[in-house]
Amino acid sequence: MKKLILTAAVLYFLTSILTGQDFSREFGKVGQEEIDLKNYSRDPSAEAVILFDMGDSRFIDTQDDNYNIEFTRTKRIKIFTKAALKYAEVAIPFYIDEYGKAETVKSIEAYSYNWENGQLNRSVLDPSTVYVEKINDRWSQKKFVIPNTRPGSVIEFKFVLESPFQFNLPSWKFQDYIPTIYSKCVVRMVPFYVYEFIMQGTNRFDYQTSVKDPIERIWGTLTRDLAGQDVGYGVRFHDLINTYVLKDVPAFRDEAYITSDDDYLVKLDFQESKIIPPVGSPIEIISTWPKLIQELIKNEHFGKFVKAADKPASKILETKLNLSGKTQAEKCRDIINYVKSGFKWNSYSSIYCSKSQREFMDQKKGNSADINLFLIALLRAAGINASPVILSTREHGKIRTDYPFLHYFNYVVVLVNSGDQQFLCDGTDFYTNYNRIPSRCINEKGLVIQEGDLKWISLNPGYNSVDNKSVTMDISPESLKATFKMGMQAIESDACWYKDTFSDDTAKLKEYFSEKGIQTVNKIATTNFDNNELPYTVSCEGETEIEQLNDKLIVSPYLGFYPKKNKLTQPSRTYPIDFTYANTESYNCAINIPHGYKVLTMPESYNIDNEIAKIKVNYALNGSVINIGSEFGFKKAVYPPSDYSSIKNYFDIITKKFNEQIVLVKEQGQL
Repeated sequence: MKKLILTAAVLYFLTSILTGQDFSREFGKVGQEEIDLKNYSRDPSAEAVILFDMGDSRFIDTQDDNYNIEFTRTKRIKIFTKAALKYAEVAIPFYIDEYGKAETVKSIEAYSYNWENGQLNRSVLDPSTVYVEKINDRWSQKKFVIPNTRPGSVIEFKFVLESPFQFNLPSWKFQDYIPTIYSKCVVRMVPFYVYEFIMQGTNRFDYQTSVKDPIERIWGTLTRDLAGQDVGYGVRFHDLINTYVLKDVPAFRDEAYITSDDDYLVKLDFQESKIIPPVGSPIEIISTWPKLIQELIKNEHFGKFVKAADKPASKILETKLNLSGKTQAEKCRDIINYVKSGFKWNSYSSIYCSKSQREFMDQKKGNSADINLFLIALLRAAGINASPVILSTREHGKIRTDYPFLHYFNYVVVLVNSGDQQFLCDGTDFYTNYNRIPSRCINEKGLVIQEGDLKWISLNPGYNSVDNKSVTMDISPESLKATFKMGMQAIESDACWYKDTFSDDTAKLKEYFSEKGIQTVNKIATTNFDNNELPYTVSCEGETEIEQLNDKLIVSPYLGFYPKKNKLTQPSRTYPIDFTYANTESYNCAINIPHGYKVLTMPESYNIDNEIAKIKVNYALNGSVINIGSEFGFKKAVYPPSDYSSIKNYFDIITKKFNEQIVLVKEQGQL
């Protein structure tokens, strides 16, 4: 790491004459105003602010008369708090195709600036600290940490990335998780590639231009002779410079209950739609949804893979699955469960197979397309109507149905039509029932890949997920402990969550319950881990401490199972509230009052049931037993922004009612 000391005299030359918060945007030149900045006036609570973020994409010549994309990014951030130190950790993703051709990060510069002892210290990134991290088979990233970053620092970085993939023109995010004072995207287009510009989150720019670059460029070997005539072959052209600027972009906050942040951040996407080569006819990339479907059906790694898998699928049905005499529903269940248990998902999502059907059969492992397209071959070999459905997982973002672009999709599942049954299924997830898809795939709609009419299908599961807990609690005033027995039943997505998270490992479950207020877990047992058609159950025995205040005992009947704070914190919202699936949580508790004590205070019962939510809490004193019957749930998976204030209010009620306490006091005459 290198450190440069800039004296006040040098700083003078580096500082622009600024007014207000119109900071310098020249890389490497930091002004006194940026050093002195204590907060961002438009968002005083922000942990940091992006002073500028600028991206510049251009097409550069290659030796084979083609073009690569060169993308340059410069970004400067003012750090206010310790929580913002994470912004000194930078990752630059780059793509590698199946043939090994890759994007390259050509250069990286990064600095931190700190005012110390009356002078500006600039710390320089040591190139040897930059390292590469693999994300998956197609993506890796270069990572580094800007040195000497602390509250009060100004940090900045600049990198240049070169890409041989014209389809991968970098998108631009104008919005981040901290406010941005100035964001600028410049795209210099050549006439040989046509892109759709897709804006999200805003319908205006503070500045926007599209002008012809005065510098002339040449494709080919053209030169001019003494008479001024062109000699050789090729074309002359000018770049078209598109510039987009947004100022004072607010931070993106309140990401609770959404699909992917990328669905709502203010950003500009580019999708290649046509190639117009200097020589030859124009090439449409994707023009219509029917054309996209046909290309997938004919693709070697999609439709042709299913056909190639027909023979090995038929052999499996003959030798490993006895379907004789079974109904269509039973055949579906057995085939899907065979794939779930016999093949392992490698955690990669894709709509394309990563290997041949022979390799897949030998290795018994593959990505989502390998597994689910082979599942289709098995179902079809058994005479069951099955079709691929391509979709976008929740973290990948939503599909824009008005643009027929394949990059919106990253996953494939199976649509089964068998008799009067129609359902979606997935062979990658062992913990979902055979006629369900994992929650990661529940993201609005999917496209059915089949001959005939264009068909979209809803991915909404249409069923309710349930997590039910029943607790019996005995209180010991002498030890100030409550011993209890708890039984839990979970079905559908809630059961999948428990299974996937804890893998039926009682040690992990004990740790989870201890975090929820069961301080000592003595016994724990589970049932139906391998049977997705029955509720997953957990029984638990243990104890927890109770609070004493003078002669009063403070009992928390809900332990720590329910959140104490509302995740919805913003006053309003412009995007949907997406719970993934409809859910009901119930909690029934019987508290045995210890001898010599009585109830001093007990929360009031509460009941609301409407088209949005159901919240019920009922307290009843039956002799020496307090019975609590409680339940809450939201009736739909997705709600429009207009329901946000109501849902936020219901969460306030839930966090209050499901954390209330009971106070017991000694009866008169009791010692």
